[in-house]
Amino acid sequence: MDNMNNKNTTSRIYILASIPCQGKTTTALLLEKYFRERNLKVACLQMDKGYFDVHSYIENDCYHYTIPLEATKTWEDFERCIPAGFDVYLLEITFAYSPKGMAYIDLFNNVNEVISHYLKDEWQKSAKNAVLDCMRNHYMIIDGESEDYLMVLWDLFHKRNVKIVYTKSPVELEGPYVNAEFELVNPEEFVYEEIKPQYQFPYGTKKAIAVGAFPAEYWDIFPDLKWFGFDYAGFMERFRKEDYDLAVIGKCMNKNLKFYDRPKNCEVVCYQPSVYINFSADYKLKTQKDDFMEVFKRIKSKKPGSPIGSDEGMFGSYNNKYWTYRTHPDFDIIKKEGNIVFCNGWILPQYLIRDGFLEVE
Repeated sequence: MDNMNNKNTTSRIYILASIPCQGKTTTALLLEKYFRERNLKVACLQMDKGYFDVHSYIENDCYHYTIPLEATKTWEDFERCIPAGFDVYLLEITFAYSPKGMAYIDLFNNVNEVISHYLKDEWQKSAKNAVLDCMRNHYMIIDGESEDYLMVLWDLFHKRNVKIVYTKSPVELEGPYVNAEFELVNPEEFVYEEIKPQYQFPYGTKKAIAVGAFPAEYWDIFPDLKWFGFDYAGFMERFRKEDYDLAVIGKCMNKNLKFYDRPKNCEVVCYQPSVYINFSADYKLKTQKDDFMEVFKRIKSKKPGSPIGSDEGMFGSYNNKYWTYRTHPDFDIIKKEGNIVFCNGWILPQYLIRDGFLEVE
């Protein structure tokens, strides 16, 4: 990928939001292709959801950026965090009706609600039930009181201009949709807003290598970075040679993966600490113990790093300096051992640079 940090004036931003597994990433990739074919520069953005789906964007040669939760506090904060230099921005919100998702949605007046066609009838009749089912299946057990909390956020979401976009549709529809052949139909009808992004990445000359799912922002900082995909054998062969300045060990689904080599003379940033360190267990799903609206209000009003939920509840794993999901509860969010920086969460490289864990030159 080329470095893309030129200043821009006003750009378009499209918000793609709903519940998980509805085709938002597929829709974003199709929109990215649509705009790119029209010679527009496109950036694909996601709310902070860790490593999930990052590889899908990288493998399709997209510019991908994670937008940290602290960027949602004000519109000015948001623009300061968005990388400058693109004509179009596509922001994917994984679960728009949660406190975290709503913190992003709250910034916008126009939102595209992406729904799989198989939910079309249920969504039109009783969408709230579909959302509650999703919460039960993906997150935690909800009692009656928690259902009330969620519905407040649902209503807040729908107080704006919402355009429904169906995916995997076997029939022709009005408005924008994705058909069963994964073709984008009526893309000009997606709703959008205008934005003036401000962020400029630092530029480094280090020779970098990476493997697995890692923050793609490293490419903007170190444009000559070589990614080995998920070819760990190929990566390890290069890893042992130490003919690079920086190695980024990304995440993968294999929790039993172990590394037995540690470079002596090169910097390493490791997003899967378990390749070197043995852990007893990861966080387990926890039941909701906080008022959803209170969590949402804390995100919008408290200083980044302040607790946003009770430690024993599902939002307790975000009670850290970076407001990102802490994978291993008994390990520091960031820990440096010699020349290796262990990231126990999706810590963006610009934060590592800011806090002295990573040098650009």
